[in-house]
Amino acid sequence: MKIPQFLYHYYEIDKGPFLNITQNEFEKALEIQNNISEGFNSKRPANYIELRFDLEKRLKNAFARKGGEPNRNDPFYFTLGECDWVKSLYANPGVVKIPIENFNPQHISFTYPDSMVSFQFHDEPKLEMYRKKCNGQVFMFSEINSLIDEFGMPSEEKWQSIEKMKYDRYIEVQVWDDEVVKKFKNND
Repeated sequence: MKIPQFLYHYYEIDKGPFLNITQNEFEKALEIQNNISEGFNSKRPANYIELRFDLEKRLKNAFARKGGEPNRNDPFYFTLGECDWVKSLYANPGVVKIPIENFNPQHISFTYPDSMVSFQFHDEPKLEMYRKKCNGQVFMFSEINSLIDEFGMPSEEKWQSIEKMKYDRYIEVQVWDDEVVKKFKNND
């Protein structure tokens, strides 16, 4: 299967693109989360910020162990290909579309699906029915063809009709560098 040629970054238009709640200290991140009152992001569990900080450490460590070269502590989040469902996370969604070829492969990692979902499926016995062997793992760009060949690209048709795939909305891309993002942020 052909890899999508674009990465999509969705964001709240009023706040602007390329913000990550964990770029802040824990208390500030918690304050920001507690002040989100619209969209799916307003419905996060009380321990979401703690979970997010912990997960990003796991992602970064796994990425580095595989030879990735993270230049940030927290990644910028993208989807591999378009995913209209992600817009529902925001009250007033915006999107930035960047060709994947613009990124250094050593600065991007992938999870199947969303990283929070992937690691929850891996960690939680009660979610075993949704678990795939790709869950709880970080993948490099060089592995993405094999990942897609084995599990396919998530699609609305699949997650709406196949119970086991109902949380497989997209392949998440974590960008661990500012270089490309700065160019596109300045053009927004």
